[in-house]
Amino acid sequence: MRVFDIGGPESPREASDRVLTVPNALSLARIAVLPLVLLDLLDGRFGRALVLMLLIGASDWFDGYLARVLDQRTRLGAVLDPIGDRAVFVVVGVGLVLADLLPLWVLVVLLARELAVLVVGLVLLLAGRSIPETSRLGKVATSGLMLSITGLVAAAAFGDGAADPLGWLQVIAWGGLAINLALTYLATLGYARAALRPRS
Repeated sequence: MRVFDIGGPESPREASDRVLTVPNALSLARIAVLPLVLLDLLDGRFGRALVLMLLIGASDWFDGYLARVLDQRTRLGAVLDPIGDRAVFVVVGVGLVLADLLPLWVLVVLLARELAVLVVGLVLLLAGRSIPETSRLGKVATSGLMLSITGLVAAAAFGDGAADPLGWLQVIAWGGLAINLALTYLATLGYARAALRPRS
C-alpha cells in the first residue's frame, strides 16, 4: 500500500524547472510561517502555535501529493521540501527549548543528524556525484518527528502551558520522539552507505 507517494504514477516523471507551482507555494508558505510559530512558543501562545504546526504538517504532505497529482514535480520543489523540514526542526526545536518544553541535548542530538546529512550531501556534490533519494525509513522518521514535536506543543496547549503540560499526551510525544530519533539515525546510516557505494 502506497502512503508517501499516493496519487502519483507508478513511474515518477522527470522534474521540471518550473518555479510558480502550487506545491512550491505551499513549501514556501510552510517556511514563511515558522517565525510566527517561534514567537508563539516564546510568548506562551501554545494554542495558536499548535494550529500553525498542524497546518505545517498538513502542507508537508499536500505539497508532495499535489506535485504528483498535478504533475508539478520540480527541481526547486525537490530542494525546498527537505529545506522546509530541516527549518521546522531547527526553528520549532529552538522554540521548544526556550519554552522549556524540550531539553537542549535532545535538540543537539536531532541537529547533529541533520548536520551529518548536510556534510555527506556537500561531499557528494563536490565529488560530482548524485545525492541518494530519501528512503522510506527516512520519510517515516521525518513524519514521526514532525508529529512528536507537534505533540509536545499540543501537551502544553491542552495542559497548563509549559509549567504543567497534559501528562499523557506529553508521554506519547516523548515516546514518539525517542523512537523516531533512533529511526532517523538508522536512515542516515543507509543514506551514508548509499552515498559511499562505489559507482558502477
